[in-house]
Amino acid sequence: MGKENKIVRKFFVILGLLMVLLVQNCFALNYEKVLKNSNAQRAYHKEDYNKAEELFKQSSIEYPEEGRIHYNLGNAHYKNEKYDEAIAEYQASLKDEDVNKAKVLYNIGDSFFQKQEYQKAIEYYRDSLIENPKDTDTKYNYELTRQYLQQQQEQQQQDQDQDEQDQEQEQQDKQQQNQDQQKEDQEEQEQQDQQQEQENQEQQQDEQDQQNQPQPTEEQKKQAQRILDAMQRSEDENQKERMKKLLQQDQGKKVDKNW
Repeated sequence: MGKENKIVRKFFVILGLLMVLLVQNCFALNYEKVLKNSNAQRAYHKEDYNKAEELFKQSSIEYPEEGRIHYNLGNAHYKNEKYDEAIAEYQASLKDEDVNKAKVLYNIGDSFFQKQEYQKAIEYYRDSLIENPKDTDTKYNYELTRQYLQQQQEQQQQDQDQDEQDQEQEQQDKQQQNQDQQKEDQEEQEQQDQQQEQENQEQQQDEQDQQNQPQPTEEQKKQAQRILDAMQRSEDENQKERMKKLLQQDQGKKVDKNW
């Protein structure tokens, strides 16, 4: 019996030591996590969002199941205007049931609002209100975003109408240009046709004038030939007379002999 009591006491001693070690390890882990989160929070409150983002990111890698760290990292991303990254971290934090779901959904709505994706922002504000219907900030943002969405849709409609008008005007201008070009080409072709027709008429008139000129008779042809013959004979006689004079001049000159 005494031997069994010793075994039981020894078991409880070992169990107690294990529990102490486990508590110490848990305390050390919690202390380290709290310390890192505290440093990151301090940087965040000092508006050093880059440093806070870096520290929260390190903690999120070491403690991926900790929703609060993802939430804080999302806030740091939001301050650095990295809205897509912020949304991803906020959504990751929702896997932890201990986080304030209404606040997370509210922040996701804010992120989509900053991206001007108003329809999605409204959906998350509405989900946040389902979790916490009394939150006045969420109600205000919900109504404000609805107004922004309406203005956005109206502006998009106006832009679409303007684009359609611009396209229609562009088509009309292009059609008018084509019509003007066709008219110009037609006028140019007509001028060319008129000029060609005028040239043809002038050519026909010349041919007709040539045909209408009186043809010389046989007697007129013979008379013209006699005139040409007489002119030729006169020219030959004149040529002979000039040669005779030149010969006479050469005979009158003194000729030197070469010895």
